[in-house]
Amino acid sequence: MNVCCVYTVEDYVSIEKPLHSFESIPFGIAFIATALKQAKHDISMLVITPGADYYNLLERHIKKHLPKLICLTAVASQYTIILDIARAVHQIDSAINIIIGGHHASLNPSEVLIEDCFDAVCIGEGERAVVEYASQIKSGINLPSNINNLWIKNRANNSIEKNDRNPFVQDLDSLPFIDRSMWEDLIDDKSRLASILLGRGCPNKCTYCSNHALAKLSEGKYVRFRSPENIVEELKQLIQDFPEVTKVYLEVETLSINLKYVDALCEQLKKFNAGLQNPPRYGVNLTMRKKLLENDEFLPKLKAANFEFINIGLESGSERVRREILKRPKYDNGSLIKFCNLAKEVGIEANLFVLVGIPGETLSDFKETIACTRECNPQHVHLSIFYPYPGTDLFFMARDMGVLQNGTLKPVFERRTANLDLPGFSKKQIQREFLLFYYNVYKGRLPFYKIASRVIRELVFLYPMLNELYIKMSDYRIVKPLLKKLSTFRK
Repeated sequence: MNVCCVYTVEDYVSIEKPLHSFESIPFGIAFIATALKQAKHDISMLVITPGADYYNLLERHIKKHLPKLICLTAVASQYTIILDIARAVHQIDSAINIIIGGHHASLNPSEVLIEDCFDAVCIGEGERAVVEYASQIKSGINLPSNINNLWIKNRANNSIEKNDRNPFVQDLDSLPFIDRSMWEDLIDDKSRLASILLGRGCPNKCTYCSNHALAKLSEGKYVRFRSPENIVEELKQLIQDFPEVTKVYLEVETLSINLKYVDALCEQLKKFNAGLQNPPRYGVNLTMRKKLLENDEFLPKLKAANFEFINIGLESGSERVRREILKRPKYDNGSLIKFCNLAKEVGIEANLFVLVGIPGETLSDFKETIACTRECNPQHVHLSIFYPYPGTDLFFMARDMGVLQNGTLKPVFERRTANLDLPGFSKKQIQREFLLFYYNVYKGRLPFYKIASRVIRELVFLYPMLNELYIKMSDYRIVKPLLKKLSTFRK
């Protein structure tokens, strides 16, 4: 049976090749597509970019591939465009079944199924549920039923079958390696960076993140890791299929939860690397923890396994904001600064994730974030403006503060656009601090043209027409190398 998987992006390279690298492949729908393909369904992929005439794109795609099922996914900020896409599909061919999953649908299934265009919602993990749903459609069943993890709507009377939920998949080694060949034609730079899923779930209960809500969707252990041996097997396949890949991001919420696992992983990676003339370099996410700060062997072990960079979630340099509002793991700024310096001493790049515009944060608090980030002197900073995702604790806090009102949220470029007017930190101040952040952190440490190019890029991103022009310019052979050089911030 023909199945189409649709994914939407905001940051893209071009209409024809929207994804920057293999690292841009979204794991959720990639696992679904792979499982469907292994179940002998014919899969087509469609990535839709901002400003695209998605109705015509869908119409042409449907005419060419004749799908009987379309799979959609969305976080809260992408749900508006995904809803428009589903309505367009329903208008083009109402006989096509439409199923949606992802964080927003999982946490708000009743809201989603109010819409006429959706036939089913997948709540939580969906590899097995979506395959069963597709198999029933293929067998001629007009209304699939009795599939755990799915809410299924009867179009005839709008009734909803709410099925039970399976426990979280405990053996992640049982999942297939994602089929990157389905995405290959959509990738701009196949040598830039690839990613491999290391585990699922997060032990932290951060108020701005949906993990604390997602952990309640099913029974069973939420934080799970693949075995190091299974990771290496996928690495072997990745390098065999795409030998041009030089860097691999081991995707996980945080590697630092289990240091024994880190030891085993590093040993397997060292063995794998030893058999290659040019082994890939690795990167991973970390959360600062007391055990990590006290472990003198952690960073050298990562370096010996060929880790090139680590991403650390600072979020706020205000210890009060981290402790009282974000509910982050406890550590002081001095310890983080020391850890970043130690990483650089052993030859590992330390990058930071930072938020601005957090409910309860003041301009003074954010000045502490700038100061802490400047002391850490990270290789890169992934800066975002806080967006209140429905279902998270901080969403409800923003609502209770009275700063979250109907019509105030703009999901387009949500992590780059200030949505909330906070007491002591206005919307204009948040947007200004966001745009000037790289100047304030790196002034005197990097060439001015590097800082200016980053500030201008962030500014251009806020204006769709200018952003479209920038993307078109980046396609020119003369301009592309220059823009790539400028975008490589610390090199």
